[in-house]
Amino acid sequence: MFIDMKSQCFMEAAKCLNFTRAAEKLYISQPALSKNIAALEEECGMKLFYRDTKRSKVKLTAAGAVMLCEFQKMEVILDGVIDKARRAESGQEGHLTIGLLFGQIFNEITRGVLNHIDENYPKIEIEKLSGGFRDLRTWLDDGSADMVVTYEEEAQLVKNVIYEEVAEVYLGFLIPRGHPLTRKRTVKIRDLENQRIIIPDEKETFAVYEHFRELCMMEGFVPQEIQAVDLNHMNMMAEMGRGISIAREDTMVTRSPNVKYYRSEELGKVRLVAAWKRDNLNPIITFYHNMYEEIYQNNKTE
Repeated sequence: MFIDMKSQCFMEAAKCLNFTRAAEKLYISQPALSKNIAALEEECGMKLFYRDTKRSKVKLTAAGAVMLCEFQKMEVILDGVIDKARRAESGQEGHLTIGLLFGQIFNEITRGVLNHIDENYPKIEIEKLSGGFRDLRTWLDDGSADMVVTYEEEAQLVKNVIYEEVAEVYLGFLIPRGHPLTRKRTVKIRDLENQRIIIPDEKETFAVYEHFRELCMMEGFVPQEIQAVDLNHMNMMAEMGRGISIAREDTMVTRSPNVKYYRSEELGKVRLVAAWKRDNLNPIITFYHNMYEEIYQNNKTE
């Protein structure tokens, strides 16, 4: 327990009401015990014992009796804290807040990890937050989320971050139902000339869209862009028929009856990573990440 030597000497002497026996139980000399108790009394500014030197007996003062009672309560609390900390370190108990992108569908790996935790570690509480790219960066940076799952390029924008790949996901185009392009079996970058392309605010994200612009330039045109404030609004605008947007294939909006999703080999895949701050000491991060990594690597080798 995390109680200093002075307090331990006082508690043992208060229980025994005999300095010699108390010293023996603590495996120290009687003068050392007396010195520690005297130091505690001086620190508190009050006497904790009535001393009968002739009979070698001591008795608690009113202040000493209160002190003993409160120290015993503290001892129970500290023992509980230590036990809880041990359980957290072993992954048996704790709390983890994970930030996920709007509309992200749990893949088999993520679902497997969460199901395993629910079934085998019921005292681990997983809280999930959903937001855009900017939200995830902010939550990770200010500690609102212990871990976020986002694009590798996004994780690199936050200082003092550690991240590991957890999935590779194809990008593609969300095209409103009824749009002439939905009659095609595949959609290429060159097919998007003169089409309205929904892009996020530059403060939201930029990596994927810069690459898209470069691909358009290579095809000889500049995309006609309309702006959305964040990822959620991009999806909503695509469903409303306002334009074409870029999306990952693991998002709920790709299943919407209002749009048709086309995978794009030209855009390729993005790396999704689990990212956390280097100075975040939550032990569940390591536990969760190790489980995620094990399942992910096993799936890659199958």
